[in-house]
Amino acid sequence: MMRIAAICAICVGVTACAAQREQAARNDRLADTHMQLGAAYMQRGQLEVAGQELEKALAADPNNTQANNMMALLQVRLKNYERADRHFLKAVERDPGNSEAQNNYGAFLCERARYDEAEQRFRKAIDDPLYKTPELANLNAGLCLMKKPAPKAAEKYFRAALALQPRLAQALLQMARISYDSGQSFSARAYIQRYFDVAKETPETLLLAINIERALGNRELLKQYTQRLTAGFPESAEAQQLKRVRGGR
Repeated sequence: MMRIAAICAICVGVTACAAQREQAARNDRLADTHMQLGAAYMQRGQLEVAGQELEKALAADPNNTQANNMMALLQVRLKNYERADRHFLKAVERDPGNSEAQNNYGAFLCERARYDEAEQRFRKAIDDPLYKTPELANLNAGLCLMKKPAPKAAEKYFRAALALQPRLAQALLQMARISYDSGQSFSARAYIQRYFDVAKETPETLLLAINIERALGNRELLKQYTQRLTAGFPESAEAQQLKRVRGGR
């Protein structure tokens, strides 16, 4: 009789475990479904509905790392920064391998001027061999360090980003700036020309190109860039600045 009771107890235990596993699986599916709906509503700008879906996702599974990541991004858009920080932290603590969340958290920390913490998050994303867009994490790390400012450290990340994606416009622009500021004008010219090959010119980038060609003493290219700035963006602050400089001569 005792043996039968023991067997029954084992069966009950096994049944309970199976039920718990099944319930956990259902919760996972439910959380993922609501998370995806929340993300879709966020893309459409329907933030209130997005929040409702993400709350449902977290009610089903409070530890769902991607639901926490998406909720954090939503809270950033709503300017609820303390809550965003909590959700980002939960996302990366529950799953350090969620490199998308690591990169997003790094960008968030950088905006809060927490530069060293931000770099650590970017590095975790960069070091993940399965992360699909490490060039973006490298770019973000470089941009963050430029705000610090630490251009030498930033240069390392921009070079890494360009090694992965040679046509990454923002990295090319930043390398042109760094090269110009450090007196490497020929290198700066190469980077700004590569930038113009892949991105639209702006008053800011044209003024940088003008300064580079002025430093190199190339009158022809200096004239070309000046005409493009004054003709294409006559009312820009950069065009007005150039006009003042030329008028002062």
